[in-house]
Formats: sequence, C-alpha cells, structure tokens
Amino acid sequence: MLRAVRAEWAKLRSVRSTAAALLATVALVVLIGVLTAEGGHTSYGGPARLDAFAFVHRPATGDVSVTAEVTAQADSAPWAKAGLMLKSGTGGGSPSVSLMLTPDHGVRLQARGTTELTGSGRATAPYWLRLTRSGHRVTGWESADGRTWRAVGTVADTGLPATAEAGMFVASPPVGTSHWAGPGKVVGRTHATTGRAVFDHVTAGASGGGAWRLTDVTQPPGPPGPQPEAAVPGGLRQDGGVFTVTGGGDLGSPGVGGIGQDGQDDTVASTLGGVQIGLFAVVALGVLAMTSEYRTRTIRTTFTVSPHRGRVLAAKALVVAGGVFAAGLAACTVSFLVARPIQRRNGYGPPIFPQHSLTDPPVLRAVIGTAAFLALVALLSLAVGVIVRRTAAAVILLFTVLVVIPLVAQVTSVGAGLWVGRATPIAGAAIRQTQPLFEDATGPWQGFAVMAAYTAAALGAAFWLQRRRDA
Repeated sequence: MLRAVRAEWAKLRSVRSTAAALLATVALVVLIGVLTAEGGHTSYGGPARLDAFAFVHRPATGDVSVTAEVTAQADSAPWAKAGLMLKSGTGGGSPSVSLMLTPDHGVRLQARGTTELTGSGRATAPYWLRLTRSGHRVTGWESADGRTWRAVGTVADTGLPATAEAGMFVASPPVGTSHWAGPGKVVGRTHATTGRAVFDHVTAGASGGGAWRLTDVTQPPGPPGPQPEAAVPGGLRQDGGVFTVTGGGDLGSPGVGGIGQDGQDDTVASTLGGVQIGLFAVVALGVLAMTSEYRTRTIRTTFTVSPHRGRVLAAKALVVAGGVFAAGLAACTVSFLVARPIQRRNGYGPPIFPQHSLTDPPVLRAVIGTAAFLALVALLSLAVGVIVRRTAAAVILLFTVLVVIPLVAQVTSVGAGLWVGRATPIAGAAIRQTQPLFEDATGPWQGFAVMAAYTAAALGAAFWLQRRRDA
C-alpha cells in the first residue's frame, strides 16, 4: 500500500495542473474571504446605555445586605433579567449595581450597566442571590441552596450615595423574530416581551426599612433619532413574604447584558466564505486525477504495475484528499487571520462581536472542518471521475450538483433552497458555521455528515465499478 501511495504521489506531483489547482484553491478562498470582509460594515446604532425595568425597592443607608431566592422566572427572552439591585435613585440612567439571573445565560453582576462579571453560566430558578455593600464596594453572591455561597465578584467606585434604593427588579428585552419573505429574502421584526419572576425569603439587613414600592424605571431621553421601544409597565403582587414582579425593558449597554448580541452575523463563517468558490479548483483536481489517466490510457500501465485496482484507487484517494486538505487548511487559516482584522475595522468587533481566536474551539472546528469539506469534495470528484471516466461529463455533473442546483433553488423557492441545503452534498459547507442563524438550512455536523455519506457512497460505487470494468 505504501508503494502505491508513493507512486500516486509522484504521478500527481508530476502533473502541472495539480499545483495550479491547489494554488488556485488557496488563492480563491483567501481572496473571497478578504473581499467579503472589506465589503461588510456594521454598527450597533442603539442607545449607549439601556436602563428601564420594574423595580421593587425601599431605602437603604450605609452598609447593607439584600438577599432573595428567585423561585421562578419566566423564559420570556433569552436575556430576561430578574434579581437584586442597589440604585442611587429611581431615575433611568442613575448609578446602580445589580445581580441578576437570566434564563439562558446564568448569573451576571452589573455595575452602572457598563461593567459585567459572570457567575454560574448554567444557573436557573430556583436560585439564591445576595448583594452586599461595604463602604464603596459591592459584592455579588450566588447559591443553589441558600446555605453555601460563592462570590460572583466585587465592584468598587459604584457611584452610589450613602442612602440608596435597594430591592428586586425584573426586565425583559424585546425579542427579534425572522421569517422568509421570499427566496433569499429574510425579514426580521421585534416585539416587546413581559418578564415575570417570583422572589421569596427576601431580606434587606441594615436597610432604612419602610414599605416596598414598585417603580417603573424609564429609559432616559437619548440623542435625536430612533428611540427604543417603551418598556412594558411593571406589576407587583405581594403575598406575605413572596413577591411576584412583572415588567419589561432592559439593563446594560452594547456588549453588556446581551444588548446588541442577539441575531448577530457569523463573522467566522464569513471569513471562510471563499470555500464555495475554491471548490471549483478542487473539483477539477479530483476529476483530472482519474480521468486524465483514462484519456491518455496510462491507466493500463498503472494496473499492469499494480494489479490490485482497489489498492490503486485507495492510494489515489489518500493522496488527493491529503493534498487538498493541506491546501484547504492553509487557505482557511490565512483567510481567517487576514479577514478578522478587516472585519473589526468595519465594526465587527467588541463589545458586541466577540474577539475570536484561532484556538477557540468553534473557530478551530470551522477552520479544520472546512478544509475537511474540501477534501471530501475532492474525493467525491475522484469517485465521479472513476464512474463517468470523461472529464467534461464529470465536471459538468459535479458543478450542477454543487453549484447550479443550490443557486437555482435559492432564487426559486424557499422550501427548495432549504431542502437542497440539507439533503445534497453542498450541505457539508455548513461545517463553517459558528453562530446559529435563522437562514441556516442545517447544523454544522449534520451537514458535514450528509456530505460524508454522499462521498462514501460514490467511493463505494467507484471501487465496485473499477474492479469489474476493463481498463
């Protein structure tokens, strides 16, 4: 087998079109990735800080400790917030420190809506929260049982006065939804949501005391231009020591508290978008690796030297797939590293868009997986070359399946576009996705599995036919 691999490598390396195809693959992937990054621009376009929610509070002077168990929280939005707060007043935009529970993102500690510390990422109601103020420092605590506590973090210089408002709050931001308005056209809209949380075992030690009051904290006026949607009015029902609070709005700033982060573009997949053009060169390489020998009739010599035809095809497959994978990995790595700084310069950066690194697991999977997808395209092309034996027919067939049909489906029917994206070999390109988007036809691994299944079936047919045909 090793001798067959060496022979096929020497044979493939001697053909000038091999190097040209591999270089073209690298060049196309990198070029399209850079051009896409250069052409993409974004900006948040919203308020610099959001501060609107339902607040149940009473005065607290000096050092204070506020504790409550969030016994239930409605999943009104992924970033719905329910928790404890110390605030300098009830006006929107006034300094505050808050410790919150969210349905999908666990526990967060916020200061002034611009600083955020992360607690347990998997915490859900019922869950205990505690805020303690000592001097100018406020510490957030969390507990699953109300007995064993863990510090979330401490913030200093909070801007809180000696007498602040202490209590519970509920916020629930608008949620965006998307739907297909036609082939290739996705329309999105947002609608207000109402959060709901139940608080029990509420204590406010060393506070000023007094009755609990409900206040709808409203968003302070912003600069001229579109303003955020008004928050849903809050509600309070108190049954002994149990508080049921409802309300809307949001708390935070771009990149903090989930603001501006929902529905964002998949910047990693965008840097690897050139793979859909690079596969042109890969198809040509895979097909020619087999059909060129049929055209020149050197296949007879190959089978004379190596009578085991299955071994010959396996060696050729290893050489072609290995060469394409290496070239694809280099292309994807360079494209990502070159395009990301361009994207950041065009607005796709912190605080809304995360600072991706090549070593991040999702990025690493996308880069290596995309190179593996190109290798599968090469193997599929090699198998089709064995089955068809003619270069033009094989190339036309593969381009039809990988390029023409997906393009036609996308512009003619939403259902057809989704079906093609899920059930044909081009589904393998989904491996580059790192951010779930509404328009995605399938998930990364599901799509890759579809491509691998087609490739395995084509290679199986190629092995079977090659053993039964005359050279």
